[in-house]
Amino acid sequence: MMLPSTTPLLRLYHAVAGSWLKTASFVAGYLSVWVAFGLVALSAGVLGPFGRTATALALGAAALYQVTPLKRRSLARCRAPLGRILHGWRESGFLMGAENGLWCAGCCAGLMLALLALGAMDLRWMAVGAVVIAGEKIARHGFGLSRVVAAVLAVAAVAVWLT
Repeated sequence: MMLPSTTPLLRLYHAVAGSWLKTASFVAGYLSVWVAFGLVALSAGVLGPFGRTATALALGAAALYQVTPLKRRSLARCRAPLGRILHGWRESGFLMGAENGLWCAGCCAGLMLALLALGAMDLRWMAVGAVVIAGEKIARHGFGLSRVVAAVLAVAAVAVWLT
C-alpha cells in the first residue's frame, strides 16, 4: 500500500546514493518501521473484530487525527522528497529509511486506524487506502484531500454509530 506514495523518494534516494545496496538498506529501514506498526495493528486485531461502537470511535479518532498538527507536519515531510534528501541525509541508508518510515507512519496513522476498523485484510479497503495515501502525498492538493478525508471519516463514524 505504501509503495506508490514512496516511489518518488526511493527513486531520488537511489539517484543520490548511486548504489542498489544503499537503496536496499534504505528500504529495509523504511520497512522495519512498517513491520513494527503492523505488529501493533495485528495485536489490536487479534483482540477481536471491531464492534459497531469501536468502529465508530476508531473512525472518529481517524477523522480527528487527519486535522492534527502532527498529521500536517508529517504529510509536509512526506510530500517533499527532495527536502528529505537535502535536509535529512544520513550516511546510514537504514537509519534514513527508518526516519522516513516514521514520518510516513505519522502521516498515515489515522488512515491505518480507519483501515483496521473497517477490515484490515479487506483488499477493497486497502486499495482505497492506497489511493488516498498516494493522493495526499503526491497530488497537487494533497493537504486539501486530507481535510476531505477527515470529513468523510467523520460522516462514516456517525453513520456507523447510528446504524
